[in-house]
Amino acid sequence: MIFILGNSFSASAQSTNSTDFKTGVIEVFGDKITMNKFDAPIKIQTITEKEINNKNGETLSDILQLGGNIFIKSYGGPNSLNTISMNGLGSEQTLILLNGFMMNSYQNSQIDLNTVGKDNIERVEILNNGLSSVYGSEAIGGVVNIVTKKNLVDDIGLNLNGQFGSYDERKVYAGFSKSFKEFNINLNYSKENAINNYDYYYNNGVEKLLKERANSNYEFSNYSIDVNYFKEGNLKLSLYSNYSNQFRNIPGIEAGSEPSHSNQLDRNWNNIISYEKFLSGNLTFKSQINFQNNLSNYSDKIITDSYYKNIVLSNSSQVNITKNNIQLASGYEITYAALKSDETKDNARRIQPGLFIVSEINMSGALKLFPSIRYDYISDISQNVVSGKLGINIKPLKDYSLNFKASAGNNFAAPTFNELYWKGLGNRELKPESSVNADAGAIIKFNMYSVNTIEVTYTYIDITNKIVWSPDAANQWTPKNIGKSTSNVILLDADINKEFSKDMSVKFDFNYSFTQSLKKSSDYENDPSYDKQIFYVPEQMAKCNLAFNYKKSGLNLFYTFTGKRYTNFENTNYLPAIDLFEGNVYRDFVIDNVNAQIKFEVNNIFNADYQVIAGYPTPLRNYKLDLKLEY
Repeated sequence: MIFILGNSFSASAQSTNSTDFKTGVIEVFGDKITMNKFDAPIKIQTITEKEINNKNGETLSDILQLGGNIFIKSYGGPNSLNTISMNGLGSEQTLILLNGFMMNSYQNSQIDLNTVGKDNIERVEILNNGLSSVYGSEAIGGVVNIVTKKNLVDDIGLNLNGQFGSYDERKVYAGFSKSFKEFNINLNYSKENAINNYDYYYNNGVEKLLKERANSNYEFSNYSIDVNYFKEGNLKLSLYSNYSNQFRNIPGIEAGSEPSHSNQLDRNWNNIISYEKFLSGNLTFKSQINFQNNLSNYSDKIITDSYYKNIVLSNSSQVNITKNNIQLASGYEITYAALKSDETKDNARRIQPGLFIVSEINMSGALKLFPSIRYDYISDISQNVVSGKLGINIKPLKDYSLNFKASAGNNFAAPTFNELYWKGLGNRELKPESSVNADAGAIIKFNMYSVNTIEVTYTYIDITNKIVWSPDAANQWTPKNIGKSTSNVILLDADINKEFSKDMSVKFDFNYSFTQSLKKSSDYENDPSYDKQIFYVPEQMAKCNLAFNYKKSGLNLFYTFTGKRYTNFENTNYLPAIDLFEGNVYRDFVIDNVNAQIKFEVNNIFNADYQVIAGYPTPLRNYKLDLKLEY
């Protein structure tokens, strides 16, 4: 693992070609660390740009469906609320980063994955276990880092994309890139809207009725600019700015009556300024500033008309040193966050400074150690937190791609502004949630009729001081540090790549996870929920992805099995398992030096009737036609 200060840059232009099986070892960048999946002390996964383009759907939620050990909690159809669960934990314990900066809201520690479009995403990096010793708060269950595209064309690049599909879905996208010697500029715009009146089945207790989802229309628009300056071998400067405006009606829980007329408006503005200086052959300095201004307004047009304005300003600076067999990254982060809302008290603000040291010690060609430590201070609760982790990677056979890996450490998640400052109910005495995490596994790569990679991982997470909303003596629900849980997770991943000829290739990915996530605290004597599976955490998941490419045509198929999900604490009620198939076919062609692709997508191929979350119906079979042009 080599610790660096920025992302790598590729000068090659993009291609609409949807498969590429000649990629070497993928490096993972969390803006602080760099590692590949073989030499890392923990399990990592990279979803590449090719895989993103191959996948059905338009948002980060759709991309993450490719990830092993990732469960997407979907509250309905396209562009409904979607949140992430890793290792049997909630979205508030999973850290989501954009180019290394936290996207989880300080308001509730969550992010709606459907508010992040996939058009400008180059890759998604997934770290399977907690890493607070590097990234700080929320990194208990895992870390997801989104890396945006650089589009470093030689002169001018132009991308156009038009889509239309079921439920009157329409989308347009335009991207423009231009290089001026050391400068490069990228502009992106997209707009998507749909009536979203999808078909579904409703069981009224007597029979299944075919219904149409009403009051679920949406309209999203997105704008971004990325400016880069490179002084070869010495200096890198960049500015990234993204603004999105998203309106959607929210029909609420399906209970057989007229759906609600609630709606939500989100306006999100995210900016990153980056400065990187190469001081010498073994010393680099980087400093970044991130400013976020996020506004959300929710209204049910009867009682509630709430607004939440989240402001975040942060700076991260570090130096990287390489000397002999030791590589080290050390620096600081300082974040100011504030929330203004009619639902919370006016003093919801936080200053959180942090110091970190991350290193790799190459003991020999076969043994590497990865110690890291971090200190954080959380101003509004006056808490000091120290997180540490030690990882190890062993390569016992010099001539074979076989690595054993293991790590152990502690992690934390700070209380949210909602938990601390909610009017009349917030608890200013809350402490951070804390955990002890450990994992161990092995990965092997070998050639036998194809290029094959197999990885097996065991993960253990023990959480204490979980923040749980529970009734007090006056029967008012308030948050308290009374929860405990343990997760035991077994993961199996297999990747098979076969190139039959220069014109024909196949890629097959398989992921299986067994997750036992048990509640280990009692709310009262003889609590029947003690030692039960946490609700809406499936014990078993399996995913299969097949990509077949012949000349300029291709087929992509995706299968997801999601085991039963308990819908109550006592594990007496559950939703049945889900078998979901989707896929697409595409054709690439060239028209007067313009690369083009036409793709036809089918979702829910076998018309499955299912719900991920009880009361939130999902669409039956639906279609989309996609046309891309690239110059």
